[in-house]
Amino acid sequence: MPSSKQQEQDSEGELTFLTFKLDLIKTDMISRADAAYEALCGLDVRKLRVLRIICALPGVTASSVARQSLIEKTLLSKLLAELIRRKLVRRTVHPGDARHFQLWPTPAGMRVRDQAHELGRKLEDDMLSPLLTPDERRLLGRLVDKLMRMFAQDEEQDGPRPRS
Repeated sequence: MPSSKQQEQDSEGELTFLTFKLDLIKTDMISRADAAYEALCGLDVRKLRVLRIICALPGVTASSVARQSLIEKTLLSKLLAELIRRKLVRRTVHPGDARHFQLWPTPAGMRVRDQAHELGRKLEDDMLSPLLTPDERRLLGRLVDKLMRMFAQDEEQDGPRPRS
């Protein structure tokens, strides 16, 4: 456990910025999760993110998946090709616009999503429960949800921002 002096230095030094802190946390958590998800179902966090969106919104377009997943379209195309090759997702021509495809989960894709969801809950619990009480975890979840809603609302009003 860091000393109060270390915590004070962290909040005054390079770790002052929330974006920096969140990026460090995200990077470490995704790295740990990637290994576990790869072992379970052969998919990394990005592929699972795409699969989860498609499972939640059957018939979604690739453009919508790109917006929701924050994955650049060229990379998304590669991820979708892998999910389709593995028969976790299928695509059909959009009935309203033949220039677009709709994406659908297959039964195998739904099973993988369900397995990954169970593992995700366990991973989060394993990573957070030694550090945060159940009340702190609920509060963190509510705060992050609030931030996500705010930024989603800003993007709806201002349009997408350039990604780094």
